[in-house]
Amino acid sequence: MRNRDRPHFKGLKWGLSLFLKWGLSLFLILLVLPVFAAPRAVSTFQSIGLYWSPPGGAEDNAAKVEFRPAGGGSWRQGLDLWFDSRNSEYRGSLVELEPGTTYEIRVTLASGVAENVKVSTWSEKFPVKRTVRIEPGTTHLVIGPEDSGDEKQGYVLFTGAPGKNAIDQSEVPGNDLQRDSCVLVKQGTHHVIIRGLELRNCKRAGIMLDRQFRPVLDTQTHDIVIEDNEISGWGGFEQHRPNSGLADNDAAVQCNYYRETEDEKRPDRIVIQRNVMRDPRYGSNPWQSGAGPRKHPMGPQGVLFVKCGANHVIRYNEIYSTNGNHFLDGLGGEENFSTAGFPWADSDINGNRISDTYDDGIEAEGGNRNVRIWGNYLDRVFTAIANATTSVGPLYVWRNVSNRMAQMYQPDAPPDAERRGSFIKAGSNDPRFVGGRAYYFHNTVLQPAAPGARYGMGAGWGIQNAGGKLYNFVSRNNIWQIHKAVQINGQPKFASIAADADRGPVDADFDLRNGPLWSAGRNPEDHGWKGTPEYEGRLFALKPGSPGHGSAERIPNFNDRYPRPDIGAQQSGMPPMRFGRAASGPEQ
Repeated sequence: MRNRDRPHFKGLKWGLSLFLKWGLSLFLILLVLPVFAAPRAVSTFQSIGLYWSPPGGAEDNAAKVEFRPAGGGSWRQGLDLWFDSRNSEYRGSLVELEPGTTYEIRVTLASGVAENVKVSTWSEKFPVKRTVRIEPGTTHLVIGPEDSGDEKQGYVLFTGAPGKNAIDQSEVPGNDLQRDSCVLVKQGTHHVIIRGLELRNCKRAGIMLDRQFRPVLDTQTHDIVIEDNEISGWGGFEQHRPNSGLADNDAAVQCNYYRETEDEKRPDRIVIQRNVMRDPRYGSNPWQSGAGPRKHPMGPQGVLFVKCGANHVIRYNEIYSTNGNHFLDGLGGEENFSTAGFPWADSDINGNRISDTYDDGIEAEGGNRNVRIWGNYLDRVFTAIANATTSVGPLYVWRNVSNRMAQMYQPDAPPDAERRGSFIKAGSNDPRFVGGRAYYFHNTVLQPAAPGARYGMGAGWGIQNAGGKLYNFVSRNNIWQIHKAVQINGQPKFASIAADADRGPVDADFDLRNGPLWSAGRNPEDHGWKGTPEYEGRLFALKPGSPGHGSAERIPNFNDRYPRPDIGAQQSGMPPMRFGRAASGPEQ
């Protein structure tokens, strides 16, 4: 036995010798080789935000993105990540993805460095751990941390039986913001669904996500789903500004963390979908009325977030008024000139139908870091989508439609003489909060006619630097039709694009416009069209032969599935776009 063992022992010694000689060298080589971290990814139902900081990052070292469902299939190209030289980070988003799906993502630098990562989008199916049905006659529902579900077992669902699902505060006395909101979600609550309730005549907010002040808590509210509710008749008057004659900024759904200083305590992952928010109790004032002074609108909102975290989804909601009481904003928040704001980061706003706002239909302002806004319809608003400012970026705004925007600034003025808002309001005069990248693709500005009016009733501007200096954006395949393209007293008053290309990059091309371009970059709209779109009947799909029909520039992930993409929001030959609750279901 010993004689047979000796050759084996010699082999071990020889192998150990080789390992010590070459293995140690290999280890030292690996020690000095650069280690590239995989991209960080943040998902929603239909989007994935990407963050990557490899060595060698630079504006001239492009980061290509490819993706496919995990398990195989052909790779699709995404829009290149944007390199932010301020922190040497590549950022960007993949969009229009399938919910509840795992994707394989490959990012590759032009210099050859590549990384792969697998990421799953959110599932639209929420497992329910427990159901709580409200009692008939409930006037105030409080949901606290003790009511929370969890990630493994599922959500706790708060709902009501049909016909017994109303919370009505018509007879509730007092004016206390917490007590007089129909539903109060206390700090630290998580994995809760509020579904199918009728919230009527709430003294203040319809649903309030509230931060506790005394004592200050270390807990975070997160993973709250607010869906399929109808909220009407809410809001207070002169509670914050006594003797002002102005309605309060109470919202149908409100998140109020204005005193919170720590990001990790702000609410994350709030989903607001398929709700109706209509007919507030009091109305906002317009910017101007008669010969009175100019005054910023103040009043009710559909959704209001104040310092309320990130990674939210607000989709398929209907916000409107039939009782003559207008909103301040449809969707909005605070800290507009900051690196946070609303909806801050990694958030989606899509498929909503919003009308009757004296200021912004959608106010997405502040950081706008991997924020996606698409497929929304905005009617009777002063500004369609406000992005003043986009300080971090990138922001993506695509396939949104605006309709009537006349007589929202000064309702009692003749529409032809009245000031108009813009489809995109952007820019900042504060150098700390400007320069984040924004992309505007395939949006449509309609100009409906009105009896007795010379000009269209739509927007006065396409993209406007109304918030201050505006640069670092890309405009592609949009229909920027403004209401008054002619000169007034020899001077142009409105523009399809008004920017500040002398301050930074502006890239505008392949748009259809009827107005002038002001400081819109080098050779702006070199491949664009100046003229008027021709639509198919009452739809806003382009007719064959219209400028821009079948002639859009190809944009990876945004229009690459169409053989001949059109400019504008609606692709010809496809089912008509749908908005609000109708947009959430299958095609009909």
